[in-house]
Order: sequence, then structure tokens, then C-alpha cells
Amino acid sequence: MERDEDGFFPLHLASAFGHIEVLKILLENYPNPREIVDNKGRNIVHIAAIMGEFNVVRYVLQDANDEVKDMINDKDYDGNTPLHLAASHSRPKIVQALTWDTRVDLHCLNNNNQTALDAFEQFKQENNPPFPQASIHKILCFTYFCIIRLTWCQLKSVGVQNAKRGSHSIEIPCPRKPEAKKTDFYKNRIDTLMVVSALITTLAFAASFTLPAGNNSSNPRQQGMAVMLNHMLFKPFIFCITTSMYGGISVTIILIWAQLGDTTLALLALKVAVPLLGVTLTTLSVAFLAGVHLVISDLSWLATTIMILCVIFVLLPLLLYTFHWFPLESSNIIMRNISFYPFQFITWLLEKDSTEGR
Repeated sequence: MERDEDGFFPLHLASAFGHIEVLKILLENYPNPREIVDNKGRNIVHIAAIMGEFNVVRYVLQDANDEVKDMINDKDYDGNTPLHLAASHSRPKIVQALTWDTRVDLHCLNNNNQTALDAFEQFKQENNPPFPQASIHKILCFTYFCIIRLTWCQLKSVGVQNAKRGSHSIEIPCPRKPEAKKTDFYKNRIDTLMVVSALITTLAFAASFTLPAGNNSSNPRQQGMAVMLNHMLFKPFIFCITTSMYGGISVTIILIWAQLGDTTLALLALKVAVPLLGVTLTTLSVAFLAGVHLVISDLSWLATTIMILCVIFVLLPLLLYTFHWFPLESSNIIMRNISFYPFQFITWLLEKDSTEGR
């Protein structure tokens, strides 16, 4: 049996390039595939994890025989398991597949006493690229950082921790004395969100007294009442405007608490305020949709066109905003199950863009 200069056997090459059918045929002819390793002691699962070949990892986890499945916790000569390598090379889809499999050892240490999270952080620190100036490179770099973030979220969601290196390396931050850089970062973010919430409150307040089609002034018995009061879309308009109004006020009050100088309180306030702000933005968008449709409903083709456009431009920002604040890193089993398919969708989009950009 021959190998190349990197110690790769045909099995390794089939795994590296994702040739599942070739891999199946080769595995039938190898009595003990666990013994077939390259110059660094890596088996086919290690190679697939490094190269990002999700289909190979999925085949090993689901369809391969037990002897092949046992390779998911094998270590290379550096003590790295496939999870270590998938994490360090930022392969979020493979990390997700491995961490959802109960047979994978999530807390295994390599020869450097590192967990998969440690290996991820070390590789990220050593290979963190500078942010480029060209637009196309900025997009690719943004995709790269998103993939890194998703990998970290997946590791944190299953409880993978940093290996303990002794009490002397553990720092307990004082909540009343935050670092200057962190304080500035949170202060800028809080100030920006306060401006947005104030604008939403102002717009909602103005819209509540500037109703579509105005107020009734001709009928003495309905003096001051909305002209469109009995229209079907007037009710969601009022409901959404009211929600936006009080949602914006609530976000502002929460963010005022966040300015007391306590980092822990600021983080908690942001955690509550960001999704609430998303609700107010959504309801304001729906209110605009309903209000516009109220005044152009007699012209059916225009009303339908505007309705379709508004629905698209309401759902798209809502989807992006949800992905922004959704706690993908939560270790709560309910949140993990809820975020499973959104996580897969995001990784599919990012890895697709990353592949096309090569």
C-alpha cells in the first residue's frame, strides 16, 4: 500500500476531497481503517474535519460500520481529536455534527492540555487576518469572522470549557471597575441603541396622532374619531403603533439603567433591550404597511404591489435581526433545539459564499 509525501493513503485523499462512494469502496477493502494514518497520525475523520468535508463526517457518524465510527474520538500524534481540528479550523457545520453526537468526547484534552475550545482560540489568535480595505475582501473577511463566531457558539452551547491551567491564571473581574476599552465599547453601543429607541418612540407618537385619512370632523356624534376606524387594517395599525411606542419607551428606560457603570448590568440590559428593540422595529414596519394600505386600498394593483414589497422588506430585516441576537451559544437544551435549523441555514449561507469567493 503506497502513500504520498504527506503520508496520505487513498483513504485520506478520498476523505479530503469528499468522495463518499470512493471512500465506501476503499473502506470495504481495509480490514482496520483506524490503523491507516498519515505522517501526523490522522485518520480519515481528522482529514475530513480539517478540510471541512461535512458529508464525510456525516457518513462516518450515521452510515459507517462501528469500527469506522469509533474513529471519531481517535487522537493524532498531537493528541487532537477530530473535534479539536474542526474547531481550530473553524468548521461550524462539522463542529455541530460532532457535538450533537453523544458518542463524541467533548472534553478530551490534547497533548498541550487543550480542549477543543482552547484549540479554537489558539488557532484564531495565530491566524486572525487584518481587516482588508477592498470591498470584495471585506465581504469575504466578514464571512470568515461570522464562521469563527458560529464555531465558538457551537462549542459554548454544549458546555465545552477552557482547560484549567491553575488558579494563578484565573482573573475575577470586578463588576464596579470595568476595563476602559470594554466600558467605551458598551457605552457606544448603548448610546446608539438609545438614539434608535428614541426615534422609534417619536415616530410612533407622531403616527398615533396623524392617523391615515385623518379624523372625522363632519359628524358631530363621531367628532375626532378616526375616519378609517371600521376598516380591517386599522386595528393592526393601532396595535402595532401602540406596541412600538411603549416598546421604544421600555428600551430607553432599560438602557438608562445600563449607563450606571456596571458592566454586568450593562450586559444584562443589552441582552433584554436588543430583542425588545427588534419587536418595536418589526411592529413599526407592520404599522407602516397597514397605514399605507389603508389609504391606497381602492387602487387594487398598487395596494397589492406595496403589500408584497412591504412584506418582503419586513421579513428580511426581521430574519437578519433575529440571527443577530438569537442566543446560538445557549447551553439550554430547548434553545439548542430551536437554534438547530437556523444555525444550519446560516452556516450553509456563509460556507456557500466562502466557497464561491475562493
